[in-house]
Amino acid sequence: MTNREDCDFCDRSDLEWRTILAEDSYMSFVSRPWFREGQCLVVPTRHITTLAELTVEEAVVIMGELGRLSMLLDDGFGTGVMQKYQPLQADNGIKVSHLHFHVFPRTEDEALFPVPEPNSFAGFIMPPEDTVKALVEGLRP
Repeated sequence: MTNREDCDFCDRSDLEWRTILAEDSYMSFVSRPWFREGQCLVVPTRHITTLAELTVEEAVVIMGELGRLSMLLDDGFGTGVMQKYQPLQADNGIKVSHLHFHVFPRTEDEALFPVPEPNSFAGFIMPPEDTVKALVEGLRP
């Protein structure tokens, strides 16, 4: 496993309390803050920045976790799965240069990509810790 000290997703100690699953090649956790209630992230365990760096094995298990979370988070209007690659944009607390996938529940009236201002916290909500912990427990297998 390759980690970077300056990467928010490589700092496992900060993510432990909101981790859903931690496997050899990926981990899933509840996002905090989130732009949709119930938003989760799935990240490769090793620090990589692009889809092209994923091994076939990593891609298979990551897609499996995205599918599993999508089914659990669907409240009747489907879910969204999003990955953005922005290599020229600096990490800023919102944008993290560690490959990651967002999975979030959708509602009838929500737009496909819900962040109103890219790379601004204006569209984010800070859920209470007890809400995050309850969601984590509900999403664990």
